[in-house]
Amino acid sequence: MKIKGVAHRGYPVKYPENTLSSFQAAVDLSFTHLELDVHLSKDGIPVLMHDYSIERMTDGKGFIRDYTLDELKYFRVKEVETIPTLEEALNLLKGQISILVELKQSGDLYPGLEEKTLEVIRKTDTLDQCRIIGFDHFSIAKTRQLNKDIRLGLCSSGSMPYVFPFMEEIDCDFLGVQLRFMTPQYAAMMQERGIISGPWPVDTLADMELIAAKYPTDLITTNELERWAEFYRNHPKLHVGV
Repeated sequence: MKIKGVAHRGYPVKYPENTLSSFQAAVDLSFTHLELDVHLSKDGIPVLMHDYSIERMTDGKGFIRDYTLDELKYFRVKEVETIPTLEEALNLLKGQISILVELKQSGDLYPGLEEKTLEVIRKTDTLDQCRIIGFDHFSIAKTRQLNKDIRLGLCSSGSMPYVFPFMEEIDCDFLGVQLRFMTPQYAAMMQERGIISGPWPVDTLADMELIAAKYPTDLITTNELERWAEFYRNHPKLHVGV
């Protein structure tokens, strides 16, 4: 059975987040979607990590943007893996799972991030699997200007009912919302407009029960992949659109 849900950075509870082993675990657990985070190296290569600096996940220090790809590959992620490129991840995941590609753009921090990400998606022939998302909505709008076919999504830490005309303007049909800001009214507003509602993170059993009771058609994001998979299998009302 396919598990409708977004594996957040792969399977971060059991594997180092945003690594190839973490992504493979999500595939092995039959999740429909996976989310990963994209930055640019000093020499302009899209690489994967959540944070802007490498301290938390590697044995190095400093900002991703200050290292070339070769230099970044020197560091070890939790002692066993290297920082993957977007191209490596897409080649691994090709034909297996839908991918939410989160651009970690922040103002003008990464000039060319949108272009280079689209270039890798084109090169790996994974356009049909990918949706580009982000908290920097200027970056998502720019992505639409660059490519009329790529699916897009916005991320938000709050509720933003005023965002819907903007989403229509840039042909964007996914809205990731922090779970604590979700309400039935907000979910209905998205559903009326054909927007996929993406609450995050859904990790506890209480959160999962809330989803089943109020938002059974939503595309949730979770860190607790096995917990959600078991819950999902036991709640047939969630098996919509899979």
